[in-house]
Amino acid sequence: MKKILAITFVLLLICSTALAYVGNRNTRKFHHESCRSASEIKAGNRVQIATRDEAINSGYVPCKRCNP
Repeated sequence: MKKILAITFVLLLICSTALAYVGNRNTRKFHHESCRSASEIKAGNRVQIATRDEAINSGYVPCKRCNP
């Protein structure tokens, strides 16, 4: 049972860090990392954002293409 809980915890940890967002400093929009619009953001304008709540609280708005 302890082994199952440990494996579940590790999987949850991996999944939560894999679902990061990318913000654009100029447009103040944020995207899923896999969004086509995110791939077009210039390196100088690209901001890594850990959670959706963090993006919203920082003044970013969701992309209408990927709807994060």
